[in-house]
Amino acid sequence: MKSYDVVVNHKGFVDLDIIDDMLHHLKIYLAQKESDKILRKRVYGLSVECLDNILKHSDLLEEEHELIINFPPRFIIEKIAENYLIHTGNIILNENKLDVVFRLEELNNLGAEEVNDLYKRSLANAEISAKGGAGLGLIVMAKTTREKIRYDFEKINEKFSYFAMQLNLKK
Repeated sequence: MKSYDVVVNHKGFVDLDIIDDMLHHLKIYLAQKESDKILRKRVYGLSVECLDNILKHSDLLEEEHELIINFPPRFIIEKIAENYLIHTGNIILNENKLDVVFRLEELNNLGAEEVNDLYKRSLANAEISAKGGAGLGLIVMAKTTREKIRYDFEKINEKFSYFAMQLNLKK
């Protein structure tokens, strides 16, 4: 029988204090339950990237907004046997959807070496965006998981969609 554990399950508003709290609990869990040091670092690093993406790239961050209440940001980590699944979700502008799909499809169609090469090129040419990122987050996720990134968009209205992503981290 496979073992199953919900390591982190957060649905709701996200800010730096909440992120710090989640990462603290994750660090304790990994120290106590995960013997593979490399896997611990990969899970923790991916979690930091995912939470950073939720915080920086959610296009609606008003805690009390009706859409946030009905479509809350989410961050869930499950451990199934020796593998980890990380689920994220946040609201994005429909006008940004095509760019995200393009970047994810580009990454999903690359092999491991090609992802590494893209990472090196992006690192060398990185420019900080208005949101404070250098565009490396999704590349780092693809590089770390070595798996295709699963994703979906649920249209909320004419302006916003809910962007859900799943990362599979195998031992």
